[in-house]
Amino acid sequence: MPKIVDHDKYRAELAQRAVPVFRREGFNGMSMRRMAEALGVSKGVLYHYFPSKQALFEACSGFATEVPRFSLETDASTAEKLQALTVIAAAMEDSFAGELTLLLDYTRNRNADELAQDPEMNSALARYTEAIAGVVGEENALKTLTHLLGILLIRLLGGRQLPLSHIAEVL
Repeated sequence: MPKIVDHDKYRAELAQRAVPVFRREGFNGMSMRRMAEALGVSKGVLYHYFPSKQALFEACSGFATEVPRFSLETDASTAEKLQALTVIAAAMEDSFAGELTLLLDYTRNRNADELAQDPEMNSALARYTEAIAGVVGEENALKTLTHLLGILLIRLLGGRQLPLSHIAEVL
């Protein structure tokens, strides 16, 4: 009896497993052959599910930018909001260095207009902004995300010496 494969589930699994490979190896230097080797599948299998490296990257994007979601009431206390933002920042930090490396590699040699039209960049920004909006509201989401990313960058550059509790001081 032939093995029954849930193709959608397996495609998602491959994309999820490819995220750390892209983070480690980058986008521009990664070939589908090397990705297939890293995932332990044949190049043919990888091409069966993803017709190109760009298609695989697009499938990975949602997994790479997953963050906890909160739906705090508008009258939530400042302490509750800061706690939720700290949880989001901590989740983002787990993969921040790899994501930053991948982002810089992916955006290399692309101009501002290309990036503004890039669906993956727009989707990633939207996912992060929506997660933050669930805590601070839509009107403050982009500003708050900017501060969180700055804190994560400073923590990366300083070997995490700046405590995540610094969020309270910045916001």
